[in-house]
Amino acid sequence: MRPAARRLDRALVVLPSVTLGGTEQQTAVLARAMAEARLEVTLAMEPALRPDFAALPGAASELRSVTGPFGWQAGATAADNIAAQAAALAPLLQGLRPDLVILPLPWPGHGFGLLQALAAAGQRTLVIQHLAPQIADPVPEAAAPVLATLAAAPIRWAAVSAPVAARAAAFFGLPPAAVAVVPNGVPVPPADPAAREAARAGRRRRLGLPAAAPLVAFAGRLELQKGADLLPEIAARLHDACGATLAALGEGALRWSLEASPAARRGGPLRLLGHVPDVADWLLAADVLLLPSRYEGCPLVFLEAAARRCPVVASAAALECLGPAARDLAAIAASGGVADLTDQTILRLKDTAAVRPAVEAAYRHAVAEDEAAMLRRTFSLMRAALA
Repeated sequence: MRPAARRLDRALVVLPSVTLGGTEQQTAVLARAMAEARLEVTLAMEPALRPDFAALPGAASELRSVTGPFGWQAGATAADNIAAQAAALAPLLQGLRPDLVILPLPWPGHGFGLLQALAAAGQRTLVIQHLAPQIADPVPEAAAPVLATLAAAPIRWAAVSAPVAARAAAFFGLPPAAVAVVPNGVPVPPADPAAREAARAGRRRRLGLPAAAPLVAFAGRLELQKGADLLPEIAARLHDACGATLAALGEGALRWSLEASPAARRGGPLRLLGHVPDVADWLLAADVLLLPSRYEGCPLVFLEAAARRCPVVASAAALECLGPAARDLAAIAASGGVADLTDQTILRLKDTAAVRPAVEAAYRHAVAEDEAAMLRRTFSLMRAALA
């Protein structure tokens, strides 16, 4: 007879993050869902992260949280990071005695100290890998003893896409089948033509554009990973070809260099809008969402655009998570370069009828893989982790 699974009453979510992104947004959604399922949830994170995390869409601000040196610091050595994370988590595990720990990893090597403490405590854990690039960072020498403990630890593994799962398994020395795939999902709002028209008119008014002006959106961190360095030249080419404006929603390390580009000068075709609270309305307003990323896990902004029937032009790397189906759901610029991304965008702006099949297919994908489906699969893995 199989032993009964342990009850899941208390859960601890530990974030090794030092900034906010898709990993943290989905973690906020999961934590809220666990609280709604009557679990006692504690969030552990860096002190500087707490106020912004509480403000994320879908976050439950009333959840208990503790702060400490849980994040992986870029300026510290691997040995120091491992020691700090392990020292912060070990007493928390002893004090809380959680039934299950959730460890969302924004990067494969950013949780070694947390994994060390979890393995040492024999703590049942679900690790969720959100991103793993094609060229992996080398495993630090200080992390080798941690890797050696993982196979025997009571840890379940998941990832947001099949490519990420395969790379995570290779990085941690796990059998390929050991990492389950749970794709990201977002809520799909009901169609609202009036809201779309209001968003289209309002966002163009904000930019000082005519009501029928072509508008392309970029939403994400202004970093090389997201392809933000390509935006000025793409914006200039789009404007020359069809008078389009490119609105960039987000902040990041490249902000200063983008501001210095001719395309971003006052009234230019590249508008740097920073963080905005109404990304959904921009996706309703835009004629195209541009995704020029060099690597992604399972990008939320694609799903949010698909849920609002906004056409998408993406690099192949941006939608790697979809496999061969990506070409049915978006226009793929195979090279990921400026010319290819620009040409694909111009085609979508000039021939709106041609994009409808992909838009509808993407919408059906967003409905089938919505937030509720993601949460059902995650809760199933959480129960399996207790068996």
